[in-house]
Amino acid sequence: MDRRTFLGGMAAAACAALGHSPALAQDYPARPVTILVPFAAGGGQDIFMRLISPGVSEAIKQSLVIDNRVGGAGNIAASAVARAAPDGYTLLLGTAATHGMNQALYKSLGFDAQTSFEPVAMLAEVPLVLVVNRDVPAKTVAELVAYLKANPGKINYGSSGVGGPLHLAGELFKTAAGVEAAHVPFRGSAPAITELLGGRLTFMFDTFAATEPYVADGSLRRLAIASATRASNAPDLPTMAEAGTPVEAYSWSGIFAPAGTPKPIVEKLGKAFSDAVANPALRTRLYEIGFLPAPDTPDALRKRVGSELIKWKAAAETAGLQPQ
Repeated sequence: MDRRTFLGGMAAAACAALGHSPALAQDYPARPVTILVPFAAGGGQDIFMRLISPGVSEAIKQSLVIDNRVGGAGNIAASAVARAAPDGYTLLLGTAATHGMNQALYKSLGFDAQTSFEPVAMLAEVPLVLVVNRDVPAKTVAELVAYLKANPGKINYGSSGVGGPLHLAGELFKTAAGVEAAHVPFRGSAPAITELLGGRLTFMFDTFAATEPYVADGSLRRLAIASATRASNAPDLPTMAEAGTPVEAYSWSGIFAPAGTPKPIVEKLGKAFSDAVANPALRTRLYEIGFLPAPDTPDALRKRVGSELIKWKAAAETAGLQPQ
């Protein structure tokens, strides 16, 4: 073996060891890629992922299989991805719950938001809205607060699970408004909305995507948005602060792979997901369902996770929630 061949072989081996082999990215993916969505079919995050998945599949030249792995406010799905092989074939749709809120609300998770995953791409911001059943005699947040105070011990509100964004939004609302309401958790947003439609719940927070069909047909009434500014897709809808009860609660969408996934794979996936969200033909539809496209880099997503852990720890303490 001559010197040039020897040195070339050594360089290739070093690149492979560091996860930078060009062949690795070129050969990947050789089979369908599964993404675990921590929420039930029909919820906002599920709708969002099904909208962008065709674009991702086209970019990676493989099917993107959506696996709704429900439970534990996202902890079950996140734990499964954290334990998966770091080969790019098992991904997580991470949110403010899996990578922010849950660390403040659970003593044991089975994963670490910062060390168990490789950030792939930040995708979208997801503001939450406050909705009530159409039979509730409240057309504003102030009227809902008055109704809750007039009916102590009689009011229930729902969420997609303990510790998730919808739950924490409800608790922040109770604290800000000085009212009482019993929390009823469900395995996903869709079953909670079913109970709200049936009148067994009075109110809940959820995404535009999950609530829009029922607001459109008059079954639910949207009162306010839990964000700092009004939404471009609903400019007449006041913020919670404008309505007199300041609450900021939201989720977001980001893609994560198991820690140790090779950088070429992460880069290839990151571009595919970011491009799918940035597609002008899809952008309008995403705005319509309340998902604000915000594609960004793995480093940006990593920084967001760090800031989210700080933010939601403080929010949980403000709401008086103790780790379970």
